Amino acid sequence: MARNQRIFYACQAVAIVGRGAAPTAASVVKGLQSVGMSSTFTLDQVFEMGQIEIYENIEEVADIEVTLEKVIDGEKLIFDLASNGACKTDVVAATKERCDVYVAVFDDGLSHATGVPRNVCFNSGMFTSSVAYNYSVDGSATESVTLVGNDRFWNADTAGVIHQGASNQWATNSNITSGFDGTDTPVSGVVRRVDVDIAGSTLPAILKSQGGDDASSEAGISDNAHIQSIAVSTDFGQENIQELGRFGPYHRYATFPVEVTCDFEVIATSGDLINVSGAAPNLSNNTLIIKDTAGTVIDLGTQNKLSSVSYSGGDTGGGNATVSYSFSNFNVLTVQGG
Repeated sequence: MARNQRIFYACQAVAIVGRGAAPTAASVVKGLQSVGMSSTFTLDQVFEMGQIEIYENIEEVADIEVTLEKVIDGEKLIFDLASNGACKTDVVAATKERCDVYVAVFDDGLSHATGVPRNVCFNSGMFTSSVAYNYSVDGSATESVTLVGNDRFWNADTAGVIHQGASNQWATNSNITSGFDGTDTPVSGVVRRVDVDIAGSTLPAILKSQGGDDASSEAGISDNAHIQSIAVSTDFGQENIQELGRFGPYHRYATFPVEVTCDFEVIATSGDLINVSGAAPNLSNNTLIIKDTAGTVIDLGTQNKLSSVSYSGGDTGGGNATVSYSFSNFNVLTVQGG
C-alpha cells in the first residue's frame, strides 16, 4: 500500500472514552472541526564549578496536550465525552474524571475515515484543562476543549505503561467509524445565530437594555437584545502532584477556585447604561443560563457579577458602536446537550 502524502480532514477521526475503555462508534466525536496535539519536554540543567559545559541535562515529566473544536449540532459534546457525563451535574467531578483520546489517521486516498487506520495515537489518562463555548452572528456555534496528560503512544508502542497498543485497542471494534459513509448528518442541525434561544435563556437585565423598537415585537420577535456574540470559558489549570520515589505524577488536580467568564457583545443603541458609584457598591448577582435549539444548556449559576463593561466603535470608519459586558463567577459551570 502506498504511503500517505498528506493528512486532511476526511482521513482523520477522534474517539474519546473513559480511561481504560475501548473506543466504540458512540465515542467518536461528531461535528469535529479541528484536532491538535503537542508534547512538551521539560529539561532541568545542572552546571558545576570548574567547567563551562553542562554537568547534566535532566529530563523532567513530559506534558501532552490535545485541543479539540467541534460545532454544536445536537451530537454529544466533547466535555460530556471527556468527563463521562459529569459535566452535566458538577464541575469538581468533571475535572477529576479521566479519559483516553484516540486520534486515528486513515489512507489519504479514501473519501471516508473507515476501515483500518494507518496510524493511531493513544493519549492516555487525560484531564479536562479548559472549556469554551462560542455563539456568534457570523458562523457556527462551537465548543472548544483542551485535554492534558502525560502519556502518549503511537500504534503498537506501549513502553510497558499500557496493556495494549493503540492500534489493537481501535481494532477491538472494527465498525467504530462506520458512520462516516458520506451520509452522516447532525442530529439537530448545526447551531447558527437563529438557533440561540434568547427567549428561553436566563440573562441579566442589562443585556436587554439596548433592545429595539416595537417593530421587532410586531414581527413576532421576543426578547430582542441585539446580542452579537456570547462566549463562555474557563480554565481548570490541572497541576501535577509529585512524590518521592516516583518519576511521574500520581495525580493531577484542578486549581480551584476557578473563574468562569461569560462575555456578551451587544449592538449599542443607548450607550452602555452602566452607572458607577465610588461611594457605594454597584453590583448584584445575576443568574446566567444559555440555551440553544440543539438542546445545549450552559448553566453558570446564580452568582454571576458584572466584572467589566466597555463601549467602543461608532467611529468615522463607519462601524457600529458596541457594548461588551463581561460577567464572572467561581466554580459553577454545568453543561448539558447532545
